[in-house]
Amino acid sequence: MDKKQGQLVVVTDFDGTLMHEDVGAMLMQELGVEEKPETKEMLAKFLNKEIGSREWIHESYGQLGGRQEEVNAIADRVSLREGAEKFLDFCKSGGIPVTILSDGMEYYIHRILKRFGVEVDRIIANPIQYDKQGNYMLQVQNKNGACSWCGCCKAGVVRSLKAQGYRVIYIGDGSSDIYGSGFADWVFARSSLARYLEQEQIPFYPFATFHDVMDVLEPQLEQFHNGQAGRRSEIPHAFCKFAAE
Repeated sequence: MDKKQGQLVVVTDFDGTLMHEDVGAMLMQELGVEEKPETKEMLAKFLNKEIGSREWIHESYGQLGGRQEEVNAIADRVSLREGAEKFLDFCKSGGIPVTILSDGMEYYIHRILKRFGVEVDRIIANPIQYDKQGNYMLQVQNKNGACSWCGCCKAGVVRSLKAQGYRVIYIGDGSSDIYGSGFADWVFARSSLARYLEQEQIPFYPFATFHDVMDVLEPQLEQFHNGQAGRRSEIPHAFCKFAAE
């Protein structure tokens, strides 16, 4: 995306946000990964926030080598969240760039979007892929030298957009979105992200479908463009750490 001072951009999570389902969680459950003795303890630590997603990703996604057909079968039966296609069309027609920002697996994101014929401006996710020969590549997207908690440092991506002069609308639902949304101008939230923001008394717009997002954005689009829309956020999570710049 070209730098445009004050331009409005959308950053949306994928699993449980743009998608109706949490695809990554489905993989772990349906492929029996989280039930294996060697991963049960790691999963408990992850859920109790004793470890971050980076460690959990290496443990859990590390067990998907050689299982491309099974991953494909699950990815091929999930669905977009209601109103998502209409919302993406609205953003495209309005010249609002959309970035998918996910702590999940890049491979299934591309596969799912292709199946639905959906395009966005950028996809930033953990570079976990099967190549054309079926070889498995497992990497993470975290480039934050001061913190290795998350696989994909969502906060770092949003901070970069803000530093370039963009106004950021963040849409999310999960624990990793707590960090990314903390640097955005406005937040649309559901599930655990909404519960956290409500508990911390941080302003946000609740949503269940992308029709709800449209109901807020469409009539107030000019106010969002000029930065005057209500419920401004920009309250970073105290846990986030970054190297001195």
